[in-house]
Amino acid sequence: MAFSDLQLGLVCAGGAVVVAVIGYNLWQERRARKHAEQLFRPAERDALLDAESVDAIPPAPGGRMEPTLSGDSSGSFDRGTNENVMQAQPVVRTKPQAPRTQPTLPVDSQAIDCVVTVEAPAGIAAASLFTAQQALLAGFSKPLRWFGWDDGANQWIELDARSPGNLNRATAALQLADRRGAVSDADLVRFYDQVQRLCDQFLAVPRLPARNEVLERANELDRFCADVDIQIAVNVAAKDGSFPGTKIRGLAEAAGLTLHADGAYHAQDDDSRTLYTLSNQEAATFSAEQLRNLYTTGITVALDVPRAPDPVASFDKMVAFAQKLAGALNGVLVDDNRVLLSERSISLIRGQIAQFDQQMERQGIPAGSEVALRLFR
Repeated sequence: MAFSDLQLGLVCAGGAVVVAVIGYNLWQERRARKHAEQLFRPAERDALLDAESVDAIPPAPGGRMEPTLSGDSSGSFDRGTNENVMQAQPVVRTKPQAPRTQPTLPVDSQAIDCVVTVEAPAGIAAASLFTAQQALLAGFSKPLRWFGWDDGANQWIELDARSPGNLNRATAALQLADRRGAVSDADLVRFYDQVQRLCDQFLAVPRLPARNEVLERANELDRFCADVDIQIAVNVAAKDGSFPGTKIRGLAEAAGLTLHADGAYHAQDDDSRTLYTLSNQEAATFSAEQLRNLYTTGITVALDVPRAPDPVASFDKMVAFAQKLAGALNGVLVDDNRVLLSERSISLIRGQIAQFDQQMERQGIPAGSEVALRLFR
């Protein structure tokens, strides 16, 4: 069957349309595939967001770690020529600096003092502060000490009238108790008032602890002092007659004891701390002049338990010395009631001393320590 020109034209036109449709679909499919590849293709590594792009650096103690961007001081950043991506600045590892130690007072002040901290942003001349407080804060029944914070040495320095430099921080430390009892409420009120006046004079600000808590701590210290304030005495009594002072002096000095201004011989350790003392049982005290002509019926070797370093060991040394004196002077060891001291009695006393020593250790005030020497002055 022959096709007319019209039919042939329609067939060609229809074929062209089919080819066009197929080509259009292929183009659309290719475009869609390309778009999908762009969506699911792995992204470029971003130095700001990719945590694994550089090794992690732990933050400094007590701080936090902040991200770092490259760039000059104006805040501009380097950018790639083909992609608009920020470049991360290489991280330089540095050794974390140790935190600055917090200022703490000597342990004895923390234990037995009422501490008032004084902040002076404008600065105070150390010598001027000490001189001014002498006029305002005199006459307390308990010792008072002043400390200034030395920024260069990073420590507290006890102040006196010759202390150099300026201070931005100082502390007033009033002792809370001693052998005479606890600080009184009246003294504490006056202490607070006068420190405030002193601070007003130097445009400084004091931090005053709660007075009722301070008084409670003072009373606790006073009870502790009463519990362990023990002196142990061993007497060497003459069997007959009396002891000559010259011989007592010779025995004391041969044993390494030294005569002090209190009229007693002191046995001391290498740090000049008194272990025990030797004194006259009678009223007259020892002196270089008196010992030449002195005669006495008895002498006393004594141990001040809270002030003696290692009280049990000091007691053993004291007893050994007393026994040596008794043998050399033809005397006997007796207690204050002139009852002979047996080995059993000495052993019982040693056990009691050990208990007092342990009690002081538990309180954090070891016998013979600096704080004990202040507390049992």
